[in-house]
Amino acid sequence: MKKLIYTIFAIAAMIFSSCSTKVDLYGDEGETTVVYGMLDANADTNFFKITRSFIGNVTELAPNYAVSNYTYDEIEVKFTGKFAGSNATQTLTLDTIAKWVPYDPDAVFYTGCYQTYYYVPKKLLEGEEYEIDVLRKADNVTVSAKVSTINSFTYQKPSATIPITFTDVTTSTANVEWRVPVAPFQSTASYFEVTGYFHYAELQPGATDTAHISMKWPLGSGKAEDLYNTSQNLPYYVISYTPSMLYTYLENNNYLKNNSPYGVQRWFEKFEFDITAVGEDLYNYYLITNSSSAIQDVPNYSNVENGTGIVSSRITKPQMVEIAERTKNKIRERFPYYYFR
Repeated sequence: MKKLIYTIFAIAAMIFSSCSTKVDLYGDEGETTVVYGMLDANADTNFFKITRSFIGNVTELAPNYAVSNYTYDEIEVKFTGKFAGSNATQTLTLDTIAKWVPYDPDAVFYTGCYQTYYYVPKKLLEGEEYEIDVLRKADNVTVSAKVSTINSFTYQKPSATIPITFTDVTTSTANVEWRVPVAPFQSTASYFEVTGYFHYAELQPGATDTAHISMKWPLGSGKAEDLYNTSQNLPYYVISYTPSMLYTYLENNNYLKNNSPYGVQRWFEKFEFDITAVGEDLYNYYLITNSSSAIQDVPNYSNVENGTGIVSSRITKPQMVEIAERTKNKIRERFPYYYFR
């Protein structure tokens, strides 16, 4: 009988909404340790989910937390790298934190209990290599993975100090540009995704509290190598978008259409650009698990030695930009029933 390895750690959903949140992998002999982690140098705390394989009927065993999880004294987890405030390489012994999973009678996996994560208490640095080592005490096997955080990049366009204009000319395009400021001027990311957020404050009639609401606008994405532009002295990454699409999104926004009674008040807030950079291992995992190939029943991709799973990196960098008065006036004129001030 093959051993079926499951984890409920929703690694892919953190980046790609189309990824499955269930990972199915196979191992044939012995216990397999499963490690998932997403290193983010912007985060105050980084987490790892560490589970183990089990043999038997998934429907019967998956709801039992003890079947697929280690007790605290069964493994020792160490994490090595450089952390904020010091240039020295340090090795930390990681402690655990528990997160309550509400009871769900329709869930495949355990609910109504605490789920354990290992956490890194120190802030990571951009462009540094880190290693996680999981010592399995029962057989003295060390499961490990190495990964580098995304190296630093900065916005070139748009500028945080210049108000942005969204023209309604449908043939007009604009760019989001960013660059790695140091040689070799290339990102360690494999994939980029750029998202815009139209933020506004809202006060409904009779309400006493102002709500802050956002409208998401996917601006573009692509492989790092395809977005790399070397036409200038300093190379940069670029994604083009159509500014007039903002008006299309506003026109078709169901919340605005269905929640704009007479007397509602809305105020413009800064427009937000988000650039999300994804590491090579996560991008490869995404490609394989979304493959339409019939060669294998279950895609199997891992960068964990003596075990299985994915330890990769990601980072999201925002840029807040004031909306130009010209654009605000145009929105007021085209959508007077939205009551933007």
